[in-house]
Amino acid sequence: MDEGRIAARLPALASPVYRRFLVGAFVGTLGAWMQATAQGWLVLELTDSPGLLGLTSAAGAAPILFLTLFAGVLADRFDRRRVLVATQLAAATLAAILAFLTMTRLVQFWHVVAIAFLSGAVGALAMPAFQAIVSTIVDRRAIGSAVALNSAQFNLGRILGPTAAGAAIVAGGTALAFWANALALLIVALVLATLRLAPHADLVRVEASLWANLVDGVEYLRRDRPIRLLVLLAAAPALFVLNYLVLMPVYARDVLGIGAPGLGLLTAGVGIGALSGALGVAVLRPSGGTGKLLLAGLTVSSTALIVFAVSRWLPLSLVALAVLGAAQVAYYTTTSTLIQVLVPPRLRGRVSSLYVLTSLGVIPFGNLLAGFVAERFDPTVALAGGGFATLLVVAWVVVRFPEIRRVEAVSSSPTG
Repeated sequence: MDEGRIAARLPALASPVYRRFLVGAFVGTLGAWMQATAQGWLVLELTDSPGLLGLTSAAGAAPILFLTLFAGVLADRFDRRRVLVATQLAAATLAAILAFLTMTRLVQFWHVVAIAFLSGAVGALAMPAFQAIVSTIVDRRAIGSAVALNSAQFNLGRILGPTAAGAAIVAGGTALAFWANALALLIVALVLATLRLAPHADLVRVEASLWANLVDGVEYLRRDRPIRLLVLLAAAPALFVLNYLVLMPVYARDVLGIGAPGLGLLTAGVGIGALSGALGVAVLRPSGGTGKLLLAGLTVSSTALIVFAVSRWLPLSLVALAVLGAAQVAYYTTTSTLIQVLVPPRLRGRVSSLYVLTSLGVIPFGNLLAGFVAERFDPTVALAGGGFATLLVVAWVVVRFPEIRRVEAVSSSPTG
């Protein structure tokens, strides 16, 4: 395929700045998945408790609840590139501390929880800026392609990162994965610091007070019902579906009996499906998706989660995870693209922060719920129950708000 056809199919790649941004993001994703996988295994080694595994993951996601709205204003008021560089350096420091504690055998469970919480706080500050900066690097017509390609790199990292982490755990322990993440974050900070953006291209100056800016974003959601539906619907998979990632070590060790290398295999199965889904969306829907596509993605991902929950046969579990990954990325990519395309530029940081709040901010509650149910009853009950609950939410939304099916990324929107 020549460059002209690639640009037509994947218009975001026509931008050299976006290509560098994408490479840097991939390096960061690779390190993050190595750390997440190793952290879960370390918690199991230290505590042997699915409940405490859920608590650790909840600690990492909890800062989203109280920092994301502030981070959205931050992304709209300050240079997004500088915000991202500062947060990557802070995250690298935290990863190095955990690596040192683990390597020297000084690590305790509370260390892991504390570092997970602080890393979550840094991530919460970075997420709205990361989402909003994409729409300033590429033009409007390429936003759908850019979001899908970013999802593709994320899921390629999901394939390679856990596999590398599993190998590191077997070869030399979890500390190596933490060191790798620290190095990856330093590389990301360097790439972001050297990106050549037009002067103030990624900065929308907002001079009102912090509170006024927060209210402005919430008022926009109140007035725009389709965007409000997209933002609120994201809470369902965050609460009932994404907790399968927390229980993956339990499934690898106790349910399927495949150990640390198998944990990497399961996570890679999700990543393979998600990568395929992301590339499919990028090629087939370069300008973005529709409400029908996001509803279909959420329905299929919930059904695949139920299949994985009840499966005790590794090949079927891997297929279910691959389907889950593909459908999940179709849902999230479509939702993110619709928000980036339809929301006015001056409000994208704040609306993105509200979307992050619902799509990730309720994850601590989902993780705690899944950990409790898994420990009190069974991991199968936790995951299958979440899948059925999400299907009920989708059915209610389709019946109660049928207009969500007509939302399209090609719709016009004011730019001011």
